[in-house]
Amino acid sequence: MNKQEDLIEKYLQNRLSPEEVLMVDELLQNDKDFEKELTLQSNLKKAIKKEDDANFRNLISELESKAKIEKPQPKRSYTKWLAAASIVVLLGLSYFFTMNQKASNNELFASYFEPYRNVVQPLERGSDQQDKKTLAFLAYEKGEYEKAIQLFTDLFSDTKEPYYLFYKANALMKIDKANEAVPLLLEHLKTKDTLTEKTTWYLALAYIKIDDKPNAKIALKKVITDGTYKSSEAKKLLNEFK
Repeated sequence: MNKQEDLIEKYLQNRLSPEEVLMVDELLQNDKDFEKELTLQSNLKKAIKKEDDANFRNLISELESKAKIEKPQPKRSYTKWLAAASIVVLLGLSYFFTMNQKASNNELFASYFEPYRNVVQPLERGSDQQDKKTLAFLAYEKGEYEKAIQLFTDLFSDTKEPYYLFYKANALMKIDKANEAVPLLLEHLKTKDTLTEKTTWYLALAYIKIDDKPNAKIALKKVITDGTYKSSEAKKLLNEFK
C-alpha cells in the first residue's frame, strides 16, 4: 500500500492525524487523480450507508438459501462467499448506526449554524437605493433567502465577485439545501477574498447537515489547525460529533 492509498484508507476510517489532514487537503487541491479516487471511495461508502434494512434482510436470506442448495465449493469460492456475507453484515450495521445518528447531526447543525452577517453591503435605514446588490443583501437580512439566492446567482454571473458564492451558500444552508451549498463553498475556498477564512467552518457545518462525516471531520480539523475563525467552536463540535 502506497502513501496515498494509506491516506485514503485513514480518511475513510476517520483516523487522519492533523498533519495528514493537511496532506489530504493539499493533495485534493493539486492531484486530480487522488481527488477522483478519494471521491470514488467516499461515494462508495455513502452508497453502502444508504442500503435499507429490507434489502439487507432480503440479501441475507438469498445468500443463506443459495448456500443450502449449492454443492460444496472449492475453498477459494467459499472464502469469497464468506467475505460477501461479511460485507452484507457490515452494510446492515452501517445503516443502523447512520439512521440513529441523523437526528443528532441535524441538532448539531441547528445549534451551531447561523448565517454569516452582511459585511459587504451595509444597509442604511430609510435609504431608497434599489440596485441589485442592495436588494440582494436586503433580502438576505430580511430572511427572504429564495429571493437572495436568485439575486446572488445573477450578481456572481455578472461580476464574478467570490463573496456572492459565500452568501448564496449561507442562504442555501438556511433553507435546508446544504447539498447545494457544498460545491459553492468549495469553489469559494479557491479564492482569497476577505471571507475565505470563514468558509471552512461553514463547509464543515454543511457536511454535518448532509451526514458526510469524514469530510466534516476533515473540515473541522482544518478550522482548528488554522486557529482563526470559530476554532474554539470547531474543537467543541468535533468532540460532540464523534
